[in-house]
Amino acid sequence: MYSALLTLFFSAFALLFSTLVSAVDVVAEGRALILDDDLESARAAAIQDAAQQASMQAAVYVSSNQHLRDGILEVDNMQIATLGRVSNIEVLDKKVVGRQYIVRIRAEVNSDTGCENGMTNSYMKTVAVAAFPLEYPAQANRGGLNDIEYGLARKILERMQGVKYLQPVNASNLHLHPNLQTAASRQLDNGALTTVVANSRNLNVQYVLSGVIRDMSMIDQRAAQQQNYFIDLYNQLDYKSRRHLRVLSFDLFLHDGYTGALLWQKRYQTAGRWHYEPEFRTGFSSAAFSQSEYGQKIDLLLGQLNKDVTEQLRCRPFTARIARADDRTIWITAGKLDGLSKGDRLTLYRRSTAYTDGLMTQEQLTNTMATAVVDEVQPTFATARLSRDSGTLNIREGDVVRAH
Repeated sequence: MYSALLTLFFSAFALLFSTLVSAVDVVAEGRALILDDDLESARAAAIQDAAQQASMQAAVYVSSNQHLRDGILEVDNMQIATLGRVSNIEVLDKKVVGRQYIVRIRAEVNSDTGCENGMTNSYMKTVAVAAFPLEYPAQANRGGLNDIEYGLARKILERMQGVKYLQPVNASNLHLHPNLQTAASRQLDNGALTTVVANSRNLNVQYVLSGVIRDMSMIDQRAAQQQNYFIDLYNQLDYKSRRHLRVLSFDLFLHDGYTGALLWQKRYQTAGRWHYEPEFRTGFSSAAFSQSEYGQKIDLLLGQLNKDVTEQLRCRPFTARIARADDRTIWITAGKLDGLSKGDRLTLYRRSTAYTDGLMTQEQLTNTMATAVVDEVQPTFATARLSRDSGTLNIREGDVVRAH
C-alpha cells in the first residue's frame, strides 16, 4: 500500500514538474520611445519589447562577443535561443515617463526544448530533394522500376511536406554524384560542388538531400531469370519462398547548400517479396508496386527515413542569403514565410573559397561575430540593420546570415 502511494506521489510530482517546465510564467518590463505623441504605437512597441525581455528571461542559451572600443565595453554579437514562444500576455501596469512608454507584463513562455544549442523550430529549413541514381541500372529492369531514381525522391519529399519546420523542394531531376562508386566524400568534388551550390542558389535552399541506390536485386538470382511455365507456376504458388525476396539498399546524404559540405549520411536497406512475373512491368510509383510486399517494406523504410531526416534538420542552423548590402542595411532572401519576425537577431557570415593542398576548392563560412537585427519583414524577404557599416565588415552579396 505504502509503495503504491509513493509511486502515485512521484508520478503526480513528475507530471506537475513536466507541466511547469513546458509553460513558464514570466513578469517583464518593456520600454519604447513616444514619437509624434503616438501613444498607441508606443504602447504596442513597449509590449513587444517586454515580450522579448520575457523570452530572454526564460533563455537557456546565451552567447555574446564582448570587446573594448575607446575604453567602452560593447556587446556586438549576441545569440539567444529561448525555451519557446511567448503567449497569453497580460499587461500589469503602464505609465509614461518623459518620452518613454513603459509597461509591465506577465506572459507565458511555452517550452520547445530538445536541441543542445537551445535552438527552437521557429524558422523554416528549406531542403531540396535530389535524384537517387542507380549504381547498377540493369537491376531495375525487372518490374520496370527505372523511374525509382526520381520516384524515390518524390516519395521522400511527400513525407517531409507534413513537417512544420521543413519546406522541401522538388529537385528530383538534379543528379549530384557523377561518380556513384565514390559518393559521397566529406566534401563534394569540384564539379558536384559547383552543381549543388549553383542549384541551391537558384532553388533558394539551405540543405540538399540526395542519395545513391546501391542494390535492388533479387536475393536468389534464379528468380530473376526467365523460367518455363511450370517453374513460374511453382514460384507463384511458393510465394513465401526466399527466392522471391528482393532487396533495396541505398545511401542517403545531407549536404549544406551553401558550402557543399557533407553533414550526415546513412545507409538504408530492406527486403520484401516480389512475386510478379519477370516480364510484368509495374513501375515504381504504381498501385501494383505499392500492393506488393516489396513496395510495402520500402514504404515502412521511408517512414523511418523521414523521422531520421527531420530529426537531423530540426537542430540545424537556419541560414539565408544576403541579396544586397548598403551602408548599415542588408536585404535577406527569407521573410515571414520562413518564420522571420521584426527584432530577430541574426549572425553575419562571410563566404569564401579556400584551396586544399591538392588545389581542390572548398567553400567556407566565416563568422564575423557581428549581428543583424531584422527591422522589416515581407513574405519572402526581409531587411535588417547592422551596428556598423557593411563595408567595414566586408559584407557583400552572396554572404549569409545565420540563426544558431
